[in-house]
Amino acid sequence: MFGDSIDPLVKVIIIACFFVNAFIAKDGTALGRRDQIILIIAMGLTLIADIFMVLLHMNVFGLLFFCMVQTAHNYRYTGLARVKIQVAVGAVAFVIATVAGAPLVIALGAAYAFFLFFSVTGSFMAYNKYPTPNNMMIVLGMLLFMGCDIFVGLQNLEIEALSSPGSREFIQRAIWLCYFPSQVLLSSSARKNKNYRDEDNMRRANKR
Repeated sequence: MFGDSIDPLVKVIIIACFFVNAFIAKDGTALGRRDQIILIIAMGLTLIADIFMVLLHMNVFGLLFFCMVQTAHNYRYTGLARVKIQVAVGAVAFVIATVAGAPLVIALGAAYAFFLFFSVTGSFMAYNKYPTPNNMMIVLGMLLFMGCDIFVGLQNLEIEALSSPGSREFIQRAIWLCYFPSQVLLSSSARKNKNYRDEDNMRRANKR
């Protein structure tokens, strides 16, 4: 279904569609224009990160932009104070890994793991901040995002049990089966849902 059978350019085009999807809010936004703008920035950074990783195979730059992606998501969910902690912890992880002699891409991967942790936990912290179903879309989207990254990590580990062609194919499919739905959910999470849009219309009608 998904995996190496999909051309890398097609994957990036699909991801670009998610970026465009974040702009769509013709019937209003769940929390306002500011929330939508932050989401648009996050999705734009996601597109750039995937261009580096999927098309250009420049994983260092890809990881740098994915760190920015998770910073944007965490900022959207929790605000600047927690983002400062996120960046500080990620920077410390990067320095420790670098001092320990890890290659640059591994050091960035260690930092990214903390960036991801803060944005995923931030989505749970923001659950009551967003109306339903936006809150569920955000939490599920971030969990799938994390699932995708876990499978990416497994793909890059040199473990004998995961080295068979069948295992590699399963992991490759699992990456995209998590990633595509996560971006669908996240890119749609800023717009107003029909259910509470109808409630708004009824409220306006009752005021007349």
